[in-house]
Amino acid sequence: SIVSVPPAMLHQSLPGRCRPHSSRCPVAISATLVGPDPRWSIASSQVVPKQPQLKGKDVEEAAMWRCIDLHRRLPNGGAPQQASRWTPATLEEAYQRCGQVTSEFAKTFYLGTQLMTPIQAKSIWAIYVWCRRTDELVDGPNANKITPKALDRWEERLEATFAGRPYDVLDAALSDTISKFPMDIQPFKDMIEGMRMDLHKTRYQTFDELYEYCYRVAGTVGLMTMPVMGIDPSYKGPMDVVYKAALALGTANQLTNILRDVGEDARERNRIYLPMEDLHQFGLTEQDVLGAVHVPSQGKVSEKWRAFMKFQIARARQCFADAESGVDQLEAKARWPVWSALILYRQILDAIEKNDYDNFSQRAYVSKAKKMASLPLALTRALLPQHRG
Repeated sequence: SIVSVPPAMLHQSLPGRCRPHSSRCPVAISATLVGPDPRWSIASSQVVPKQPQLKGKDVEEAAMWRCIDLHRRLPNGGAPQQASRWTPATLEEAYQRCGQVTSEFAKTFYLGTQLMTPIQAKSIWAIYVWCRRTDELVDGPNANKITPKALDRWEERLEATFAGRPYDVLDAALSDTISKFPMDIQPFKDMIEGMRMDLHKTRYQTFDELYEYCYRVAGTVGLMTMPVMGIDPSYKGPMDVVYKAALALGTANQLTNILRDVGEDARERNRIYLPMEDLHQFGLTEQDVLGAVHVPSQGKVSEKWRAFMKFQIARARQCFADAESGVDQLEAKARWPVWSALILYRQILDAIEKNDYDNFSQRAYVSKAKKMASLPLALTRALLPQHRG
């Protein structure tokens, strides 16, 4: 029988990492911490040996070129896998469960996957589920019980999945996806490292530090999904252009999450995902963020905060702009969900501006009506690409 995954484990849309604001179902996180069966060997060319630790944008660059190299070497499929111990019927049930979760918690993105081939759609759902299970380890109801050792065990389990030895049936769906597409393990490992960062790091001194975090928790998703979405056969330009656009979209989405959730992160988690050097540049301090920089007795943000937010929003919008040309180079059936995510996430920045940059006492959101109204625009952009290589 299929292993049930509580939907609350999968609370966000695929392109960027955000946190739950409701708990519709209890989360059985212990099930995700069980390591691979010790009887299994984890021998795979995909397992990455320990390397000198990279920092900042170098982390993203190294992973991107690993993924491109594998994509070039295996243009028509994934790495060979050993025979699965899961029956086709069980795998199909697992994929459908992944689809149900994606549908419930990433409705717009799920709708877009309906234009993909069945294999593409199911593979995207499997990646989504793995990412959300990973995210839930450090941001779920049992996050205070998670230790670095638990993440080590989760990483061992990932290696087993890439070696064709998944622990449970949902891991089996991901392993099956890996067998079909040229997916490298590095972005998955980098995402787990992003979870490790959340266990101990609550401040970021420079934008380069924050950029690395954004890549690890969101940009990695672009690298994971690129082989599934595919590049348009008519595109003859360099492959890194398309991959860099996917990374830019992940960064843009995560920066948007950060700007939307400044007050919540400070109040509830004592985390400030804003570069300290940027705050100082605008005459602000860590205490200003923790104390919510409102003009006394007026309940309005200060001019310093308003100027600071304008700068941050401009940076996020530039990342969205950097992503646009690459989206047009994806396979036609993959463009709509990506354009939907780009347009809808960018509208969150508009909502922050509409709230007069108050992300302490107000939560910026895009109404359901506006989301639905954006879908035809996303479809038009997908069908009529403006940037062709």
